[in-house]
Amino acid sequence: MASARSRSIIGPRLIEQISDRLERNLPIRRSLPDGGRLHIDRQLPFLIVYRPPGDSDDAGAARFVKGEASYLIAPRHRKHRQQTAVLINTIVEAMTDVFGGFLIVEVWDGPDGENGVMSDGAPRPPGFKVVVARREAESPSVVRLLKELGRVQIAGVPAEVEFAAGGRLSPPGLPRISRSFGTATSPVRLTGIEVRPVYRDGETGEVYPIVARALHRQVSRALQRSLYEFAFNQTTHRPRHYQALGRRAFVRAAARVDRELAAVGAAFDLLLMVSPVNTDSQYRAFRRAKFSRSPRFAYRHLDVDPTALKRALYEIPVERVEDPTLESIFREKQRELSLQLDLLGDRGRPRFLPTSIALYGAVEPSMVETARDLLTRVPPAESKRRGTSIGAEAFAAAAADEIERYRLIAPSVGATVEVRDDVTSLVVTQGNLLVGSHMRFASHRVEPLIQHEVGTHVLTYWNGTAQRFRLLATGLAGYDELQEGLAVLAEYLVAGLTEARLRTLAARVIAAHAVSDGSEFLETFALLTGDYGMTQRTAFQIAARVHRSGGFVKDAIYLRGLQRVVEYLGDGGRLETLLVGKISVGHAPVIEELQRRRVLVPPPLRPGYLDQPDTHYRLERLRGNDDLVALTASR
Repeated sequence: MASARSRSIIGPRLIEQISDRLERNLPIRRSLPDGGRLHIDRQLPFLIVYRPPGDSDDAGAARFVKGEASYLIAPRHRKHRQQTAVLINTIVEAMTDVFGGFLIVEVWDGPDGENGVMSDGAPRPPGFKVVVARREAESPSVVRLLKELGRVQIAGVPAEVEFAAGGRLSPPGLPRISRSFGTATSPVRLTGIEVRPVYRDGETGEVYPIVARALHRQVSRALQRSLYEFAFNQTTHRPRHYQALGRRAFVRAAARVDRELAAVGAAFDLLLMVSPVNTDSQYRAFRRAKFSRSPRFAYRHLDVDPTALKRALYEIPVERVEDPTLESIFREKQRELSLQLDLLGDRGRPRFLPTSIALYGAVEPSMVETARDLLTRVPPAESKRRGTSIGAEAFAAAAADEIERYRLIAPSVGATVEVRDDVTSLVVTQGNLLVGSHMRFASHRVEPLIQHEVGTHVLTYWNGTAQRFRLLATGLAGYDELQEGLAVLAEYLVAGLTEARLRTLAARVIAAHAVSDGSEFLETFALLTGDYGMTQRTAFQIAARVHRSGGFVKDAIYLRGLQRVVEYLGDGGRLETLLVGKISVGHAPVIEELQRRRVLVPPPLRPGYLDQPDTHYRLERLRGNDDLVALTASR
């Protein structure tokens, strides 16, 4: 074990260790004296540097360095300057030998007089000053950096970018990193970026956290695109995409936050907790009362304390995650879990409905019009198809067979199928399928439903477990909409999206909109049967779903999710990207970024329907047709 003295200096032993790990292409994560930090994911042709001014404890622009794949935060005290220079020289020499060229980007704060607020109280525009050697003024990486920084904006206010070719290549009061770098004969290039400190109060030093995070994400993107240009034009490195230059490491802080967020999410099953346990008996009572008396639903006792879980939720140190992409994902999930816990606490109370709308989104007028159009174009008679049917046990056996096919591909798949008396529908929880014991299934609906539940919900859960992110199994923020959209898409791809099914999805939108507008149960039931020709049983089931616990608008996301999946595929999106775990459509670019960074591995499972001969034809038909009615099995 290293002595306390060896840990307090940047000595020959540390330099030797770092040189050895660089040569072997091993990651480096080392704390340095006086708040310094060195992080290098792998061999890369760049180093992003922050040197604190004087002996100040203010991290300043260090926040815009953290999160990159190769960065150095220098020790604060000036006594370490010489050793820090030796450390940088070691990195430069090792990586120049590998890539034939190297770029040092130094980031520092502008003067505090240019903080986040102008004299009239309006927010100051973000601003940057880029400094390079005169001969680098027109290099592709510098041109790209200026362009990308010019795209930065905060609260809609675009950045101001100043360019100084031939200016001082170091922060005020600090010497140049090395006078041998950036010369005509050196393969090493230097770039300086001064950041206007709009993310903090110039007098108190108080940080504006939302501004700081937004600026961090955008500066990181600008840096990586500039580094990509440098790598291609001035080194032998050939990254396939600028995002491939991002961090691969899933460090301890990120792993902890991911684990703790997933643990909070796994501590409760929202759908089970807000769903009635006596739907079937209440329908029988409703029918005996000639559909004139609202049902009285009963619910499971809560087995968790929402307040205690919420307290634990906000004790999770999301702010310690350096990677801006991961931090954004984690903060989104933290907010969603908070709303879900509020929903549990509000069950059966007037606040439940507005909390439900906050969680799942309002039912947009455009979606209501789409639903009405579908219900008008698809007559009620189409929903009365009759034929043979099977019971819950037979359906469960067919679903178990599908799961076994996945288990042959990935033995780690531990999904089970359980027939239960306290479940009135099909429910997937923790990657397992629950089947209501009193359910019956039309034979022509068995395969579509298996692909809906197993080929989508079960599959994406277990694909998520194959990743380092636990949240990909439990679900990123807003995953429900895409999950249900994908599940309905699966029905279409096995030629099982019937007009009756489409009518049901449209009717759920109408019902969710009605309950949002204050409709009572009997009013919703009458609307569905009288205006839209739904059968009494179907209308009851739909009304029960949207009125459960006080107003649950989740059911509107099935049709909305299908529509957004169709739009995504029509815009050239890849279906496989959506199957990596439980994500939203909006996360598709993030998933692709993390795949390029090799933070995520290819998912082990793919739905069985993708191997069927007609699937490609149906996907192509989908890409060129946004008319949902045309996608039903009968057309």
